[in-house]
Amino acid sequence: MKNKKKLVIYGLIGGGIIVANWFISAMVKGDSSQKIDFEAEQWRGYLVMILALSTIFFGVKSYRDKDRNGYISFKDAFVNGLAITFVASVVYVIGWMIFYPNFIPDFADQYAAFEIEQFSELGLSPDEIDTKTKYLLEFNEMYKKPLVMAGFSFLEIFPVGIIIALISAFILKRKTGVN
Repeated sequence: MKNKKKLVIYGLIGGGIIVANWFISAMVKGDSSQKIDFEAEQWRGYLVMILALSTIFFGVKSYRDKDRNGYISFKDAFVNGLAITFVASVVYVIGWMIFYPNFIPDFADQYAAFEIEQFSELGLSPDEIDTKTKYLLEFNEMYKKPLVMAGFSFLEIFPVGIIIALISAFILKRKTGVN
């Protein structure tokens, strides 16, 4: 039971760091009608996600060192890392569901415009641009549905957490009797 509480706390911290970053950025930028620099924001967003999900490593390490006398199998480390990832991902989704409509309600429209501009720069034919544009507009309509938005938001962060959980489990695993 003690470990479950610890996993939840590390997950809450990881997800909370990401969500806090959104709100702090919104307060610093002030004007929500500003055009979003998607290339820069994508890199910054994933960097913040990776840094925040370092809580997976620290959570598994804390469990190994304090609750398991310094030993943990790869499987146990990975499962604990996945639990932290799940909690952080849920916090991320809830945070996005609150942040998106209140601070950047035109996000999907701006992103579609950015993507359409990218299609033109790639030298796609007018028919290809038209097909991709129709898909983006259909996606934007679909994204307005809360379950769809939640699902896509979850899929943004959860795979990153899986990778960090795998790396953490590999680094932190220690078999009994090994120093």
